[in-house]
Amino acid sequence: MVFQKATKEKAKLRMALTGPSGSGKTYSALNIAQYLGKKVCVVDTEGNSASKYANLFDFCTLSLTDCHPNNFIKAIDAAVAEGFDVIIIDSLSHAYNGKNGLLELADREKMKITNQFQAWAKVAPIQNALTQKLLAAPIHIVTTLRVKTAYDMQEENGKKKPVKIGLAPVQKEGIEYEFDVLAEMTPENMLIVSKTRCPELNGQIFNKPGKEVADILNAWLNDGTEPAAKPAQQPAAAVVNTPAPIPAAETPAAKPVEKKTSLKLQTAAPKKAESAPVKQAPATVEAFPDKGLFERTGVLGEIKPSGTNTWHIFLKGAKEGLVTFSQAMNLQAVSLLGKSVKIKAVVNNPGQYVLLGIVPAAAN
Repeated sequence: MVFQKATKEKAKLRMALTGPSGSGKTYSALNIAQYLGKKVCVVDTEGNSASKYANLFDFCTLSLTDCHPNNFIKAIDAAVAEGFDVIIIDSLSHAYNGKNGLLELADREKMKITNQFQAWAKVAPIQNALTQKLLAAPIHIVTTLRVKTAYDMQEENGKKKPVKIGLAPVQKEGIEYEFDVLAEMTPENMLIVSKTRCPELNGQIFNKPGKEVADILNAWLNDGTEPAAKPAQQPAAAVVNTPAPIPAAETPAAKPVEKKTSLKLQTAAPKKAESAPVKQAPATVEAFPDKGLFERTGVLGEIKPSGTNTWHIFLKGAKEGLVTFSQAMNLQAVSLLGKSVKIKAVVNNPGQYVLLGIVPAAAN
């Protein structure tokens, strides 16, 4: 073991915004993020609520209904692979108390064993893997966290009783230590910095936070030497979206989740109507690849429903079908039936091709 002189390196932001419903967590996250980088994406566990701001901010969105912590890990990997500068996780609380979140996974383990501490030990590696991804991912991360009333047991007249001590984030205890900046949002959309590693933000309060906060953060994050080069990341796996519960025993350190997967990053900002008819390109018969991201141009020939909120689309001349899990993307595809389109897709399981985006092909 050898100690070395400490040097400040340039870094990526880790920021969490906590607050009650209606305090402006999502809006403030978007308003700050737009000044941190050009390409912003949102992992939305709140029923696509972030898209309500699509007329104000330019970003892409990924809707998660299955909140297994592994899905948040894979969403971060997908954002890095797609070249986004900032990812907003709205909200990280659902990785704890959402569908297939940490609480549900622990409850399933408790049904198998009587010792609750052993049950939590079973799922702890899943939470640890998510924490490590939040710390190590080469991208700015801004999360929102719901809050709950926190109590402490205090003694009064020889008896202990619960006493309200404030609001605590809805997440695994201690999650606040992982962030560079932890800020509380008030119902008046005020940002109060409660914990920070950035000296210029210490004790600050901002009304309707946005550019002013981002400018301080950018100056702090970019002050220092370039970080040491790290091994290139592999292309991100697609996000797991399972209708059935994920067995709690399947942890990152043990057996990987073997479920059908879906990845649906899509532009949230409204698109302008095409001003001129799009020429049709010749049908393509080129086979889809066996792995990785790819693009194809061809005539959109057919759309077939294949289960709840799932569709298969086909390019004319191509035997393989592309799966889309997003109703919004499916409606976009319907409007392009019979036209020349450019698609972007990813290979999931062997033989399964997931649609990431579909747009009219450029006129020849």
